[in-house]
Amino acid sequence: MGSDSGSPAESSPDALERFERELPESHAVLWTVIIVAAAFDVVTTLAGLSVGFEEGNQVARAFLATYGEAGIGLLKFAALVVLVVTWHYLPDRPAELVLTGFAVISVLTVALNALTLLSL
Repeated sequence: MGSDSGSPAESSPDALERFERELPESHAVLWTVIIVAAAFDVVTTLAGLSVGFEEGNQVARAFLATYGEAGIGLLKFAALVVLVVTWHYLPDRPAELVLTGFAVISVLTVALNALTLLSL
């Protein structure tokens, strides 16, 4: 029948290309801080819970009550998914500010967890 040159598959970008975003060096550094801090947050939170400390975040407490210890990892994963989506759709400067804010809060949380564990 007709030619294939006007087919939607040829005129639309590859599905993977639609989700690509450049990663400036500053964003790469912030993502590294965020991922490392997220891992340490989960580890220090679980360590604190194992010695009898209570989770201070009510959302995290709800995840713990619902999913047990895996809830901490699930909550952190959900937060990171929201962060990735937010970062993907924002322009560079606002995206960098969001990453910076998340990184600062994550590092402060890990520091507070570590200080709490050291107070034993």
